[in-house]
Amino acid sequence: MAAEIKSEIVDINGKSVLLVSVRNGDGIIGTCCAGHIENSASALTRLFYIGNDPIISLIAPNFGNKQSDKLISFCPGFQGYEPKINEAIGIGYKKLNEGESLSSALKDIFGVLQDGVYVAYLSDYYPTDGSGNFFWGAYNISHEIQGTAEHSRVIGNRAYKPCFLIPSQPLDYFQARTKMTTDDSAKSRRVLGIAYHLSGLHSVLLKGHHSAASCTERGIPFTCAVIEKITEPYTDVISVKAPPQPVKTAPTEETEEDSENPENTEKQTKAPAPSPQLEELVPVSDGVTGFRSASVKLPLADIPKEMLKMLIEGRAEYKPRNFNTLIAKLGTMRRKSVSNNVLPFPVLDAADKMPDSEMISSAYAIDSLSDAQLNCLLAGDVECNGEIIVSPNYYSSIVTACNYLQFTDTKRFVDFAIAVMDNSELSAAHEYVARRVMGQDSNKKLLSFFKSVISSGDTKYDKILNDAQTFVDRVNNKEK
Repeated sequence: MAAEIKSEIVDINGKSVLLVSVRNGDGIIGTCCAGHIENSASALTRLFYIGNDPIISLIAPNFGNKQSDKLISFCPGFQGYEPKINEAIGIGYKKLNEGESLSSALKDIFGVLQDGVYVAYLSDYYPTDGSGNFFWGAYNISHEIQGTAEHSRVIGNRAYKPCFLIPSQPLDYFQARTKMTTDDSAKSRRVLGIAYHLSGLHSVLLKGHHSAASCTERGIPFTCAVIEKITEPYTDVISVKAPPQPVKTAPTEETEEDSENPENTEKQTKAPAPSPQLEELVPVSDGVTGFRSASVKLPLADIPKEMLKMLIEGRAEYKPRNFNTLIAKLGTMRRKSVSNNVLPFPVLDAADKMPDSEMISSAYAIDSLSDAQLNCLLAGDVECNGEIIVSPNYYSSIVTACNYLQFTDTKRFVDFAIAVMDNSELSAAHEYVARRVMGQDSNKKLLSFFKSVISSGDTKYDKILNDAQTFVDRVNNKEK
């Protein structure tokens, strides 16, 4: 039975969102739960698979806790896409760059996905693992990847756009000759990659690995067509008036005269008029507000009825027909494991300077930071004008504010970082802030500050003395 694919554009808070429903899809690209296959009984493993091959292994600690970052690795047994899948992805990539719409160009790709409702959009990606490593060879060994938790403690319940990548091809597919071709085409192509959202801030790149290397080296934005599956219900907390509290009256002593005259007793037992009270608002939740993916929150009233039915009756993910084959191939080993060292150095150097997951999370967690709020943080307060600035936790507030400024305003970031490191009472944050500024080696104000740290001999700089020396040496070597 052929896949039934329907698309519809809905308006959410003034923005157009493309929704696509897939029914009777081939289900040869998607995710599934593989259970507790690791040594730890508390670790839950999920697989991202393409055809009969497991591609990415995600190990979720704490029984799959959605607030925990995942241990991710590239499955070593992958030998290449099946012809049908490769053709569908290639056709979609070609149509996108010929100017066709997302719904039309990606139709063949949607046909090989699992059943469900998806959102598709264009977005720029940083071709790294979120920690400054170029994505293609950064997942050879299973390790914790920051920013892969489904529910970020920093971002909270807000919507966000994933922006880091995981490869779907081994690095030994890299060819310098192919990269020379993409170096030229990257300048003119409308879309440079196709990505499938996997977890948190990370997506799997289905197409465009060489283009990602070209864009990273040449400083060109790496624009991808992104596919996200909508699975999770969400609830918005609203504020309502607190119910009025009953007024208690103190009993009065009954005199001998009152006992003889009942009318006096009735007058005394009447409650006095209540004093006016300020209306108190309390946060409450009123059932499910809608369904969401990482980048979009869809209120129930805005979801087309047929798609809403699929969301309610469907499952977030299910075991594919070839599940046993995937599990059997999971233990396959490759003869060699290629590292990022085969890539040109300018690619690796540019990737190291890109924003990381902590910066992106902080940027989504904060709408803005005024100078007055920053001054309050430097003074040791987490509140400004009676409102929490970032978080009730002071250290968390400093870290988040530092990351937010680094991503949005370099000048204020440097000023704030110097003010933190120059304050002995904020020594708990000195090492972290010093590491954050190490990439600003062209900033003269920061260089002057670190030189004064080295020459002063003040004990309040003990925690950042080594970082200061490294920074100064790096600038001196760069000028030679």
